[in-house]
Amino acid sequence: MRRSLCALLLAVTVLSPVSASAALSTLGNAPAGQQADGVEVQAPTVIWPKGAPELKGWPGKASAPVTEELRDDGETLWNVTVPSYQAFLPPPGKATGAAMIIAPGGGFRLLAMRHEGTRVAQWLAEHGIAAFVLKYRLIQTLPGETNEAMRKRVNATIPAGVGGDPGVADGLETLRLLRSRAAEYRIDPKRIGVVGFSAGGHVAGMMAFAPEAVRPNFAGLIYGMPFGAKLPEIPPANLPYPEGAPSDPWLRPAPEPAPGRLPPLFLAMAQDDMAVGYGFRPFYDALFASGYRPETHLYERGGHGFGMKQTGGTTDYWLEEFRWWIAGEGFTPGK
Repeated sequence: MRRSLCALLLAVTVLSPVSASAALSTLGNAPAGQQADGVEVQAPTVIWPKGAPELKGWPGKASAPVTEELRDDGETLWNVTVPSYQAFLPPPGKATGAAMIIAPGGGFRLLAMRHEGTRVAQWLAEHGIAAFVLKYRLIQTLPGETNEAMRKRVNATIPAGVGGDPGVADGLETLRLLRSRAAEYRIDPKRIGVVGFSAGGHVAGMMAFAPEAVRPNFAGLIYGMPFGAKLPEIPPANLPYPEGAPSDPWLRPAPEPAPGRLPPLFLAMAQDDMAVGYGFRPFYDALFASGYRPETHLYERGGHGFGMKQTGGTTDYWLEEFRWWIAGEGFTPGK
């Protein structure tokens, strides 16, 4: 059984402030400064200034200290232990007030920092949406361990979804910080969403399932969803129809939203994705059965992890469609 999110956030021990600030790494971040297109890229911000909370009993921690490592020509980041976020702010004349936390994927073992992180943030900021790339804590790699060896170890020893528990806590704390600093970032605290990819989709999805007062205002789950052995309990989307309402669906009045319903959701996946397709459809079906009608894009092809990669197919346009959906939901002033 998945431990409750509240219990995870409460059962923590805190590292010393000195160790947290000293260990902050800029690996995987974009260079800070003003870009030619007017986007302001800031230096990374530590999420937990007094030290990241350590989840007691979490199985992803190595027995010895580890160091952040950039691999694959800067595409992937490993061993994040000091979580941070990096702001990409649109030019003042383009800013819509909407904001997005971006959670890259990587199986909770690594972060695909470019094509699921900084490149997404740059695009969103260019289109008026402030973006904050989240470097969340990961399952730690043992010395000399290869990606394949680590994948097998994680699959054999860490229950589904548990590897993402620290990332969910990091994401919710980032959301709290952004709302508290909304004026500084020129964003509306009631228009902050999250988008996650693969394992980052688990982070985004679990953030959307958090208590209503602390959850994001909207969420995008891109070839990812809650990965636990059991889906979190889905609150009903709508109130029951009043007694005497017609039984024929086409004759019923529009449903009335229920208190505590989930925020608006955008789902996207390629239908030839063998990595998460087995869980993506049941997740959609469970939402549908609970009364939700999430915006859902099932692309013909594209595989797993397309992100900002150009494949020549329709997945190349998912981010534009996501932006249209954000506008359609009323979080930006226009399409």
